Amino acid sequence: MKQRILDALERNAELEVDVIRVNVLNDKVTLEGKVKAWHERGIAERAAWAAPGVKMVEDRLELA
Repeated sequence: MKQRILDALERNAELEVDVIRVNVLNDKVTLEGKVKAWHERGIAERAAWAAPGVKMVEDRLELA
């Protein structure tokens, strides 16, 4: 699940993937790190929700 989310994030040219941490525990995904703009949070969240089996996404991303 984690690798699918990371792959989806890497496909998006707007995101700096190396500053976003993805943690997976069972069916819960936690996103941490910094993004340059608020719309990038939405992109990261949608990538997490798109992974099969995800039941909860906790967004801890901060604006840099």
